[in-house]
Amino acid sequence: MRSMRFAEETFKHALLAILAFIALIPLVWMLSVSLRPPEEAFGHLFAITRVDWHGYVKAFTAIPFFRWLSNSLQIGVTQTLGELFIGVSAAFAFAYYRFPGRDALFVFVLMTMMIPMQVTMVPTYLIVSKLNLLDTLAGVVVPHMASGFVIFLLRQTFLTVPKELAEAATIDGCGSFRVLWHVYVRLSGTMIWTLAIVVFLQSYNEFNWPLLVLTDPERMPLPLAVQYFQAETNKNWTAAMAVATMSMVPVMLLYLVAQKHMIQSFTQSGLKG
Repeated sequence: MRSMRFAEETFKHALLAILAFIALIPLVWMLSVSLRPPEEAFGHLFAITRVDWHGYVKAFTAIPFFRWLSNSLQIGVTQTLGELFIGVSAAFAFAYYRFPGRDALFVFVLMTMMIPMQVTMVPTYLIVSKLNLLDTLAGVVVPHMASGFVIFLLRQTFLTVPKELAEAATIDGCGSFRVLWHVYVRLSGTMIWTLAIVVFLQSYNEFNWPLLVLTDPERMPLPLAVQYFQAETNKNWTAAMAVATMSMVPVMLLYLVAQKHMIQSFTQSGLKG
């Protein structure tokens, strides 16, 4: 039995190592290309004959990298805070209150998760245009402030909170906002942290919607700006890979700070129907 268990664990770890290696191949290639001379961008898969910082120098001098990074961070942080605020408020209403049509309204929220973004892109664009929000960061963020996915997951998490705690807080004189903050939010912090990371990464890396709304290069986020930069510099791949590598730094820092909360969320992810 011990030998079988050892063989099983060895197989699992070997499989995970292989999958991790496959996942890291594009990242290692991107880093290696960013450190090569421009004429050797596609010379070898991973080998670097000599380290050349031309791509990073061009990224800092020839383009407004920090402006683009600031745009991406503004979009990511604003949309994350907005989605969490609306998601927490709506999830609390669905989980705590009982009102006519609650279940039917929640079904409509779930239906928004089943509609592809491409279906709603044109009407959303027309609404943003009527509001004069084209070519603004608000036009990128505001239309996606409400997320059925966030509301659904938070509602399921709030249902696991014992009703007795909320009732005890009410008896002690807490109003609805204090019950939400001191009971539901405090006991669901791990899930909220995880959703914050997921929403931030999604909005930070968003490409299609900013491409439709933004035309001014000064307002572009990093994913869109990299594509624009490639077109303007006749596809300078070393500089483009340098920009892509540096754009990963905020995401890596965020993960290092919040990885504890993500692991706790995955290990305590039992959701109540």
